[in-house]
Amino acid sequence: MTRFSVLLAAALLAPTLAHADFRIVYPNEIDQGELEIEHNGSSTFDRRPDVRNARSYTLEIGTGLTSWWKTELELGFEREAGTNQPTILTDVVTENLFRLTEPGENFFDVGFYVEYGQSVTRGARAAPNQVTFGPAISKDIGRTTSTLNLFFTRQLGPGQTTQGLDFTYAWQTRWNIWRPLSPAIEIYGDAGVLGSSPRLAQQQLLIGPVGVGSLPLNDLGLGKAGKLKYEIGWLFGTTSASPQGALRWRMEVEIPF
Repeated sequence: MTRFSVLLAAALLAPTLAHADFRIVYPNEIDQGELEIEHNGSSTFDRRPDVRNARSYTLEIGTGLTSWWKTELELGFEREAGTNQPTILTDVVTENLFRLTEPGENFFDVGFYVEYGQSVTRGARAAPNQVTFGPAISKDIGRTTSTLNLFFTRQLGPGQTTQGLDFTYAWQTRWNIWRPLSPAIEIYGDAGVLGSSPRLAQQQLLIGPVGVGSLPLNDLGLGKAGKLKYEIGWLFGTTSASPQGALRWRMEVEIPF
């Protein structure tokens, strides 16, 4: 089976559930023969009671099946903003990342991301299934690496709250100063459903600084192989539709096998 046919089958047969967590997908982050255990999380802060305290967490396990295809299985947990509801398991997700170009051989490094999420909520907190897909694009310039995600989400099944494709985007520029900790700036936006997007002032848009680092596990006394990657940052809301602030983090352990 060719790379294109695998990608096409995944796009058609594996629709997805997008989360409220803030995360960058890197097109070259595919390592064959490596086990990856990852945790992502975010929490919002705001004076408005109906906006603050939205929380989102994920637990993921995955591996590079080939040098150009990585797949992951994810559990998603969420807490709705402005409520006293507990954080609950909301969905089970399959993620696939396909590298379409070899690193450094073209002007841009390009990957294609596909995710399917199966909702497990019932009753008042029931939610539709969703599919998310789109390109992840990266470019190195000097000591900086910039990555752009352009993703589209479609709700599926009963309980849909929107029709059509919702467009979200994410940007990160990282200054590769020191591997254990390098500074970055990130932007996350949600433009709404294509064809009926609200004005920019009514869209969600957050911008903020992030620290990105990587440490060998043997330096931490956790083993002789593998590494720990982490990202932590604070995002500032720039529109009335955004929370005033959001803390976002990511931790990943990579172990070769």
